[in-house]
Amino acid sequence: MSATHRPTRLRALAIGVVALALPVLTLATPTATATVSSGWASPEQESTVRIVDDRYLVTLAGTQGADGFDVDGTTAAVRTLITSAGGTVAGDLSDQIGVLFVHSASSGFMSALEASPLVDSVGHDFGVKVYAGDAPDPSNDPLEPMQWDMQQIRTEQAHETQAGIPAVDVGVLDSGIDGRHIDFTKNGVSNVDCARGRDSLAVLPPGVAVGTPDPCVDNQFHGTHVAGTIGARANGTGIVGVAPNVTLVPVKVCDTTGYCYASPVVDGITYAGDEQFDVINMSFFVDDNEFQESTEFKCNSDPTQRTFRQAVERAMSYARNQGVTPVAALGNSDQDLAHPVDDEGQPISNECEVVPAETQGVIGTMSLGRASEKARYSNYGSGMTDVAAPGGNGSTGDCTRTVLSTAPGGTYICIQGTSMASPHAAGVAALIVSQFGRLGPDGDVKLSPQKVESLLQGTAVDIGLPGYDECFGNGRIDALRAVTGDTSRTTDPSAPNCPEYQE
Repeated sequence: MSATHRPTRLRALAIGVVALALPVLTLATPTATATVSSGWASPEQESTVRIVDDRYLVTLAGTQGADGFDVDGTTAAVRTLITSAGGTVAGDLSDQIGVLFVHSASSGFMSALEASPLVDSVGHDFGVKVYAGDAPDPSNDPLEPMQWDMQQIRTEQAHETQAGIPAVDVGVLDSGIDGRHIDFTKNGVSNVDCARGRDSLAVLPPGVAVGTPDPCVDNQFHGTHVAGTIGARANGTGIVGVAPNVTLVPVKVCDTTGYCYASPVVDGITYAGDEQFDVINMSFFVDDNEFQESTEFKCNSDPTQRTFRQAVERAMSYARNQGVTPVAALGNSDQDLAHPVDDEGQPISNECEVVPAETQGVIGTMSLGRASEKARYSNYGSGMTDVAAPGGNGSTGDCTRTVLSTAPGGTYICIQGTSMASPHAAGVAALIVSQFGRLGPDGDVKLSPQKVESLLQGTAVDIGLPGYDECFGNGRIDALRAVTGDTSRTTDPSAPNCPEYQE
């Protein structure tokens, strides 16, 4: 959630992180018949919290500054505390955000650290599994003519003014990117920067995360799909992304089995700050809605959830201070995030939030269908929804109403979800940085996240109720208006109203 519409109250119960998407269709070349796969479990079928045994996130007491974190006490005192409590530091982000990844087999480790004034909070590392199975088998179908999503936000017209520049880096925090996919290559050069990619899963103990450490090999297919929407090249092959000339950097935070653990996410966001990426896309967190068995909401009253939430907040603040504009998916539970309810329709306690979509400074993105209607599954909510973007609102196998993008092995898939909406917004943010950013002597393009956010929201097309509203936020993103800086008010009267207005 951006700072523009910050709510005065917090939200409701339990969250982990996992990639958000609904079932899929795959295709390889533009001529064959597409086939449907049932390779993913639905959110109702599978949602299991998995704790990493003997592994902890520790947030230290201190003060977050613009360029780093000042811990209370000394580094030596912190190290002594960890050692005396039976712990070993496995990863150290204390200089940037005051967070440590610690291994300990001691049963008294948490209580010992919680009693120390050097520690703010401590909790187990964990992940959430929402889907399972491999990518479906490839088949064939038409490609570029099926990109209704790009037509909706006018990317082709925008590219006449700005198609992105290689100096703009977009970090894709996901399952990795197939950097060898032909649609990321133009004139023999890929716009996926494998050398600067990062395997943030490496911060976990050996054997926990399943998948290859190479960030340019997708652990699944989710990250490659997101990356294609942001930056597939205009090379005469397949599709064209929102910002086809920007540089994509894969940051692997999700493993093959569908777990996106807390510590890799914190590490990945911090790395984005260290590397001063211009934009990051975060299409992950659990999208089920089972009260008290779900982790869609993260609660301050739970020590582990509070620790993860604080760690993400610190990492996000650090990244933004380094010039990173963060964009995230709002989720697929059809929840009013300002007033969430459980399965019985009862209000959920309001002392929790969705992470990272509701984290301060994050641009929360809801999902639209082909007619600019609210996608039936999309979360929304006053103060939570910043922008609306195409994410699909169809049925499995219908590429005319779901989002077509790249998949590993030179293939393409049609899927839907707020996971698919968020990279459209991230791509337009990258176009804004390309168009209005200032290229410094170090070759880095600089445009403050506040300015990017202002232009992304200010150039959106108003749909639904006049002005900002709970369902569509500031409106539907528009690439052409964004690159021309057109902030004049405009509406699309053909867009359907949100059904939730009547509730």
